[in-house]
Amino acid sequence: MLDRRFKEAIKIICSKLDKNKIRWALIGSTNMAFQGMDVKPRDLDIIVHFNDLKKMKKIFSEYGISEIRELKALMTHPAWEVKFILNGIEVQILGENDEGDYVMKLIANRVVYLDLNGIRIPCFTLEAEEQTYRETNREKKANMIREFLRKK
Repeated sequence: MLDRRFKEAIKIICSKLDKNKIRWALIGSTNMAFQGMDVKPRDLDIIVHFNDLKKMKKIFSEYGISEIRELKALMTHPAWEVKFILNGIEVQILGENDEGDYVMKLIANRVVYLDLNGIRIPCFTLEAEEQTYRETNREKKANMIREFLRKK
């Protein structure tokens, strides 16, 4: 379950990205917690296409957003990120090109829309989340999701 700060941050992000017609999805531990898994997220992770990542500086300018930085670890394809703090929560927006581990699933619409106080939030399906963790050699998290899905 997500605490109030995470929910408020998600609403703000959703409003800004939807207003700017950015295709996006909630990923990572916040997504897992939002879908009922017993995890305590430390940050909020969002996936967008790299072309849209370039727009984040303007969209989130009031939050002191970082410059775009290339990620070297974990991903099997090039990836970039920006970070900022919203409601005391670190937000990471990840951007990839079409062949990226996450963006491929976003393009394929492997998302589920969950309700947050009347707002539709696009979230990676847990199956897509598990597959991406497996593909990026994060077996511990992949196994945790598989076990959760098995018990459902």
